[in-house]
Amino acid sequence: MFERTINFIIFRIACPALNTTRTPKSNWHFDTQAVDHNTNVTLTCAAGYWWQPPSLSGHPNTTKTVNCGSDGNWTPAFGDCVPISMNILRELFDIVSCS
Repeated sequence: MFERTINFIIFRIACPALNTTRTPKSNWHFDTQAVDHNTNVTLTCAAGYWWQPPSLSGHPNTTKTVNCGSDGNWTPAFGDCVPISMNILRELFDIVSCS
């Protein structure tokens, strides 16, 4: 009787380096250069910036964790941090001034 061995080759693609993905207007930074599959990286907005939409609790999300998938894509999509402004805060929290 013959014994057969089946070998599988799994190709995993590294994600694009975050330092090449980030643009001058991104306003976020990170502490690692890891781009291997199944790697989590935390992106942090610069002071005065946040990710939109804000968290459901009303606190600005200034960090976001992204994962490098085996398909070579970062998920979730990360985009850019945006400036925190009083106009945005007023819309989010329906701020009413007391007089």
